[in-house]
Amino acid sequence: MKYWMKRVATYPAHLRHRLGFGVQSPWAFYLVRFVLREKWPFYAFDELKNLRRQLPKNAATFTRKHDECLFRLANWLKPSQVVVVGDDCPALSAIYLGTYSKRVEVSCLCGNMTEAERELLESHGVDCQCGEVMTLLKALCPDTGFECLQIAHNDEAWNIYDYAADHVNNNTMFVVEHLNTPKGKLVWEKICMDSRARTTFNLGRTGLVFFNTKRSRMNYNL
Repeated sequence: MKYWMKRVATYPAHLRHRLGFGVQSPWAFYLVRFVLREKWPFYAFDELKNLRRQLPKNAATFTRKHDECLFRLANWLKPSQVVVVGDDCPALSAIYLGTYSKRVEVSCLCGNMTEAERELLESHGVDCQCGEVMTLLKALCPDTGFECLQIAHNDEAWNIYDYAADHVNNNTMFVVEHLNTPKGKLVWEKICMDSRARTTFNLGRTGLVFFNTKRSRMNYNL
């Protein structure tokens, strides 16, 4: 309830960029207007909606609207590799991020994973790894840098970001979750001040970070 009261109170501040108004960068305007705010359904949404019913009620999931936004982002970015890191197993997020193409490699790194979540992920081609997430992340780090990294971890969020931000390229996108928590707010403030982060988008509970060094540093609140 406190989250939604705050969102209503700050809505005028977010309205400026919500539909792309005031976003002068053509690249950022397209992302806001035609990716984040896209309303048309995709071919895969019906099948993915059915998957939500297969998970246990206590499974770590985000909302359908959130996960569909992840799908649109991946479909726009078209990464060849996706890495999802979470406290628990954000199973559906990993699947949504990888559904846009059969050729994308998706890995889910987490401390806890139920058998039902593992079976669901592996049935959709997701590489499941459980253990100490920083150790797993360092072992998985590609030579060319991360392409798409979702950080859905509370305690290790900054450590994950700080390590991964040293292994990026101009096409890299980070999705940072839990910005509505006290720890998440502090992490996001540090990210926005980090010189490695070139363009950031605050979506409320989720943040997007891009690292293209050819772009001016900008922070957008949507």
